[in-house]
Amino acid sequence: MTTHSPIKTALVTGASKGLGKEIVRRFASAGINVLATARSVDKLKQLEEEFPNHVIHFPGDISDSNHVKSMVEQVIDSFGRLDFVINNAGLAHFSPVEDLTESQWDEMMNINLKAAFLTCKYAIPHLKKTQGHIVNISSVAGTEAFARGGGYCASKFGMMALSDALTQELKPHYVKVSTLCPGSIQTEFSSNPKSYSLQASDVAESVYQIITAPANMIIGRVIMRPVVPIDFQNKK
Repeated sequence: MTTHSPIKTALVTGASKGLGKEIVRRFASAGINVLATARSVDKLKQLEEEFPNHVIHFPGDISDSNHVKSMVEQVIDSFGRLDFVINNAGLAHFSPVEDLTESQWDEMMNINLKAAFLTCKYAIPHLKKTQGHIVNISSVAGTEAFARGGGYCASKFGMMALSDALTQELKPHYVKVSTLCPGSIQTEFSSNPKSYSLQASDVAESVYQIITAPANMIIGRVIMRPVVPIDFQNKK
């Protein structure tokens, strides 16, 4: 008698556009069930319509604990399990620290860091049951600070620390934690992305490769950078 493995389920934040959208599309194309969350109802509905058998949308503010608890409960109610959490939501305000407003700082901390904390907090009990996997999308800015990026870099450095702590806490439960640090990506996130920036679909493929790596290995931290054409390398 042949037994079939249960269909895996993922929760993807920041799923309405850019990298998050491509992650949802890659997962759903592979037969993974996905709860996609973001603030844009219309764009999430489009994703659900594209993959009606694998995607459900759950719009809202992921920096609000009540929403996050409801979101995780919805995953379990809809699919019966949770295997993968992809903390992808993020935003940036680039400005010298003296010009950065308090609301801009708070917004970055809430979306880039607090939301990941809340999502992990409420997802972990379910991930322990499935020996699941958390993938935190940080940034090269989470490894190297730069001028005008004080708030953004601080939030992404915080994501790295959160990932490191989670790794230590969850290893005994066979829950994996990975952190992906891409450079510039061709998405709406950047107002003027360089022509050679990473493609969102390629970064999404890397996320898929991370979660489907052999069960006996953990891919901890991955830094991705685009190949810079020689003509651009020579420019001062």
